[in-house]
Amino acid sequence: MTIHYLIKNQKMQNKKAFIRIVEAVIAIMIIITAVLLIANKQPKKTDISESIYEKQRQMLEIISNNEDMRNEIINSNTILTNEFILKNIPESWDFITNICDTDQLCNQNTPNDRDVYVSETIMSATLTNYPNKKSKKLMFFIWRK
Repeated sequence: MTIHYLIKNQKMQNKKAFIRIVEAVIAIMIIITAVLLIANKQPKKTDISESIYEKQRQMLEIISNNEDMRNEIINSNTILTNEFILKNIPESWDFITNICDTDQLCNQNTPNDRDVYVSETIMSATLTNYPNKKSKKLMFFIWRK
């Protein structure tokens, strides 16, 4: 064999090795692209907690600004308040309200197997109605049915 043939054969082997390396890189890029596309199509779990808390805050603000509901809560009653909340939440949600003194914990039987969102507001007396000279705390628990 001649040196010229050996050099030519070595160059040919180097070209083949280079082509195999390029093929391997392209195959890896195709696999990574497929994995990324599949991972992107997985359903994303949306966090609705912020919108739920915002809706709760809005309802509690309306309740605290409504004189009838405010007096009702100060007198430890929630009939009007619960009716108002029931009209303003989707049917697929359930809720509980609880009234207690501001220095107490308002515990409630809520489902353990669901996400429960809790907001609270303090109702103080009006100029004409201040029973027992105490403020009340309204707790508003909401969850999906």
